[in-house]
Amino acid sequence: MANFLEENELKIGGNAIGIKAITHIILDEILSVLEKIEERPYEDLISSILKAKNVFVTGQGRSGLVSRTFAMRLTHIGLNAYCVGDATTPNIDRGDLLIACSSSGSTHITRYIAGLAKKASATVVAVTSHKNSPLAGQADIIVELPVQEVSTDYKNDGSIQFRSTLFEQACLVYLDGVILSLVKRLNSSENEMHRRHSNLE
Repeated sequence: MANFLEENELKIGGNAIGIKAITHIILDEILSVLEKIEERPYEDLISSILKAKNVFVTGQGRSGLVSRTFAMRLTHIGLNAYCVGDATTPNIDRGDLLIACSSSGSTHITRYIAGLAKKASATVVAVTSHKNSPLAGQADIIVELPVQEVSTDYKNDGSIQFRSTLFEQACLVYLDGVILSLVKRLNSSENEMHRRHSNLE
């Protein structure tokens, strides 16, 4: 990421740059985050999902939208997945899993939901960019996506994107990686996944 930004820094700070250059920067930023992730939490997350009776996901704003895409894919591969707050979401209980996505790890409502899940004896996973955050402190498994603080001056010490955009992008790719691993371990076929895909579209 640093080399690309150094070569294009003046263009970014001055005149508008082309979409190819912009998307290269975004992809380099995502890669720079995912290259720093730890393997152990990934394996712990996979194992917890496979053992769970039900998987619940939560998050606010764009992190919430990313969590919903993950729940959708979990359903496609044959697992019981629910989005917290939906009208048809059942109660959470022992043996269930809550995956909470929050870049800051301090969003009040996400922490509150995690607390309710813990009170119900469910396992809690925090997907966050701050491993020492309050949400991480509530979690049984911490998936840290080490996103640097947002830079406002287009320097190399942070993302050039708005607020937690980089976390949300890295979270989407990470969770899609989890899905791919689950597909392999469950031997899910394309036909089976297609049958579970919504046909009310």
